Amino acid sequence: MLRLCTWLERVLERITGFAGFIGCTSMLIMIALIFGNMLSRYAFGLGAVWAQELEWYLLSVMAMMGIAYAMKFDDHVRVDILSSRFSPVGMMWLNLIAALLVALPCALLIIHYSLPFAETSFIRGERSPNSSGLPWRWIPKAMVVVGFVFVAAESLRQALENGRRLVQHYAGRV
Repeated sequence: MLRLCTWLERVLERITGFAGFIGCTSMLIMIALIFGNMLSRYAFGLGAVWAQELEWYLLSVMAMMGIAYAMKFDDHVRVDILSSRFSPVGMMWLNLIAALLVALPCALLIIHYSLPFAETSFIRGERSPNSSGLPWRWIPKAMVVVGFVFVAAESLRQALENGRRLVQHYAGRV
């Protein structure tokens, strides 16, 4: 059973790592695009609406992928005033409970309510109101769904990791 948990943890960790790679890549592309857009606007007097819209499309990818990746490294927001008072075993319990009763249900709830929003945008072919804008307005909306799928995966990974560590602790293996 512990082998299965460890294997599943590794799979979910790779999934979250992939989210981080996508977020980082989109950030680098966004920086290059902002620089190019700024250069063309101020040096040559040229601006492109599609480039500005692509910037916020990439921002949505970066932000939504970054949430799960930040969770992976405990770089997310938490109430350290309370958690700093816990013992290591208490922290394992806190992380297990937070992953199962807060993070995972919230992620699933957000997925449930944002999926129809993105779906409607896709079906209607929602596009930019600007004539030279991008035609895929559903992409940033779908990134909310995709991002929280990664958050759900990371929450499950954290629950498995802390559950496994607690089992090992109480079995006397740690």
